[in-house]
Amino acid sequence: MIEPGALVLVTGANGFVGSHLVEALLQAGYRVRCMVRRTSDLSFIRDLPVEWAYAEVGEGIGLPEACEGVDAVVHCAALTRAPDEETFFRVNTWGSEALARAALEASPNLRRFVFISSQAAAGPSPAAGDHLDEGRTPQPITWYGQSKWAAERALLAMPGLPLTILRAAPVFGPRDGDFWTYFDLVRRHLDLQLGSHDRALSLIYVRDLVSLILLALENDAAEGQTYFACAWSHTHAEFSRAIAAALDSRTVQVRLPLAILAPMAVWSRIQCRLTGRPPLLNDQRVRDLRAPYWLCSGEKAARELGFAPRWDLLTATQETARWYREQGWL
Repeated sequence: MIEPGALVLVTGANGFVGSHLVEALLQAGYRVRCMVRRTSDLSFIRDLPVEWAYAEVGEGIGLPEACEGVDAVVHCAALTRAPDEETFFRVNTWGSEALARAALEASPNLRRFVFISSQAAAGPSPAAGDHLDEGRTPQPITWYGQSKWAAERALLAMPGLPLTILRAAPVFGPRDGDFWTYFDLVRRHLDLQLGSHDRALSLIYVRDLVSLILLALENDAAEGQTYFACAWSHTHAEFSRAIAAALDSRTVQVRLPLAILAPMAVWSRIQCRLTGRPPLLNDQRVRDLRAPYWLCSGEKAARELGFAPRWDLLTATQETARWYREQGWL
């Protein structure tokens, strides 16, 4: 357990989740050290009263200096896209191990290490309505998920590490670039749906995720535990309708068969070779999209940490849409 006034290292502090977390920690009275790369875009956190540490998780550069004297670490930094399996594991697995070792060696008073994992580490649900809990054996289906699951196992096996693992469901909110695509399609009056009508996923709004991270830092019960971080579960169509309501946009639904994914991935690879840009759709993403149910349960976090989402789906989509418009993204 840590208390306001403690020094918290946040990796990936300039990113979507990390920047929201830094703001919340400061507001709660913590001191914050932001671990970023020298090439990082600091737009979201540049003017905040924080300490700076320049390090590279994947290369193991600067980690002891970044961890020196901290009371807690929240490890948000990760690769969600990479050209090959080795790169995922180098950053997400081996890099996480290196960071944890550095924290143990450089921080004799380390009281919590919160690892932001992913629902992808557990894998998809086998059936509609089947919300995975923490007792289920993970079965990740992508390199990203496998690298996160490997990191979880490695950290759990590390003696003396005061670890809490949060497996985040898909996160959206202001500053997120991934879900912007869906908002932009709906703004253009297009509701693209894939496969069956009952496809469903769990979600969490970024500010609710940050609240759960603070609970994981401040509760003794969280040490040594793994929690799914999710707020609600909805069908893809329900999520699209919430976005449409937030944007006040009337949409036309177009439902595409799963069979279209393979040729789209081939075309995306061709575009990648021609342009040198990363493919928008690859074999790993196709595996994700083919799985119809990505559902998890947040009951353990509610029961043990008192986590209760403050945002409903419509309000969260409205806040996200408002930010996109303010930034000129929509």
